[in-house]
Amino acid sequence: IATEPDNTDPQKASFVGEIQLIMLNYQALMTFDTDMKPIPGAAEKVDVSPDGKTYTFTLRDGLKYSNGDPLTAANFEYAWKRLADPELAGDYQFIACDIIKGYSEYAATTCQGKSITETLALDLPALKDGVGVKAVDDKTLTIELVNPAPYFLSIAALWVGVPTREADAEVADGLSQAVPENFVGNGPFQLIEHERDTKIVFEANPNYIGPLTTKLTRIEMAVIKESQVAFQAYKNGEIDMIGLAPEDRSAAEGDAVLSKELVDTTGSCTFYLGFNNAKAPFDNQKVRQAFAQAVDRDAWVNDVFQGLGAPTQTFIPPGFPGYEKGDQFAFDPAAAKKTLADAGFADGKGLPPIKLTFSSSARNKVRFEWFANQFKQNLGIDVQLDPVDPTAYTALVKDPATLPQMFYLGWCADFPDPQNWLTAVFKTGGSAASRISFSNKEFDDLVTKADAEIDPAKRAELYSQAQKLLIEQAPVAFLSNDGGKVLVKPYVKIGKVTPIDYIQGYFDLPNLSVEP
Repeated sequence: IATEPDNTDPQKASFVGEIQLIMLNYQALMTFDTDMKPIPGAAEKVDVSPDGKTYTFTLRDGLKYSNGDPLTAANFEYAWKRLADPELAGDYQFIACDIIKGYSEYAATTCQGKSITETLALDLPALKDGVGVKAVDDKTLTIELVNPAPYFLSIAALWVGVPTREADAEVADGLSQAVPENFVGNGPFQLIEHERDTKIVFEANPNYIGPLTTKLTRIEMAVIKESQVAFQAYKNGEIDMIGLAPEDRSAAEGDAVLSKELVDTTGSCTFYLGFNNAKAPFDNQKVRQAFAQAVDRDAWVNDVFQGLGAPTQTFIPPGFPGYEKGDQFAFDPAAAKKTLADAGFADGKGLPPIKLTFSSSARNKVRFEWFANQFKQNLGIDVQLDPVDPTAYTALVKDPATLPQMFYLGWCADFPDPQNWLTAVFKTGGSAASRISFSNKEFDDLVTKADAEIDPAKRAELYSQAQKLLIEQAPVAFLSNDGGKVLVKPYVKIGKVTPIDYIQGYFDLPNLSVEP
């Protein structure tokens, strides 16, 4: 892995590298099968009321944490209510706004836009008790929804509701920095060693009960910032599996041994140039549109990323429900210059200094110099490059108070539904919306209606309208979808792979093995 995770607290985490560690170590009420459909995880079964608004989860017999402590429905109630805690205010707190009964009232800062001062003046104990998640007995948990939500079981499969122990949550940095003695979970593996910036080690959890049984006894992750160093370590036999960096593609494909070890992967992510909508000049919609028109996405994918991935101007990627091809802001330097002039900055005159912040590495330096050249050639603007330590960069882009003026980020699917893309990310208070200070009532109304719509055709049309409006507003400039290649040693046997795997073959763990 290239970056030491910033925050591995299940009720606060949001980035792929953070979630990867959490989901090796914990299991939610539900999980996914190899078709990305939700199936029981820590729960043995789930019953849904006729009105679609009450979910009753029955836990499996004999559930324990990896240290042998008993695991009950009360642990899940604690975790879900912790997710809603307005003082914790994790990165994914938005995920259950307007979905779980009483949740928005308690998570008032995120879901209702109240200030922390206003929120602390509320009767928080009563609001916490009013959140519709209740442990009926040790084996039974009920979750009440505001409205029917056909995608809710997928949310119940995510890291946000895994059963963190209250004792671990009370230890400073124990959860957030994945300290083994305070990172006690119920997943297929258990964290046994974490040497920051060097390695992270998991071993099979002997107390695991659930569908993701594993033949693996141990997983070691090497933290290697520079992809060329990781590539060399793979060639030396020090690593069994790595994602192939674009710069190493030709070397791997031209090697008699390595070429046979390449595995194609299906992506689940869309990457974008993000704009701080609260800071000049990106508080101006036309400036954002001009920057979106000034990037040659085909060249970005083909020349910089050596054909790994695909260019896009829309958010939801191919192969996921809601995907639509679009060209609202196709690469067009002349149009970009006109849009910038319409914004009041003809030939870039009058623009404040513009800085592009990115995660620092030798290869990223070259990639972001390419962006700077695009803006110089196509808009006549000098953009200052601002490299930042990778872990610090992650923290920087999470916080609206420290969000850079312009940055590079992406969103990867949690589950295959447009709600997880449009509502979760760009609705007011959503993952990206809260960071970049984006809010659009028309967009919010469309996705809110779509979320509650029962008719699949009407639901799809509402999401389609919302996505078109999102692209027109240009809070970010969508660039590319991922997808590429992984190098895997021949003795590593992988079953079925899905685009939402936490490691290759995660949802088919019974068929993932290392053989002599």
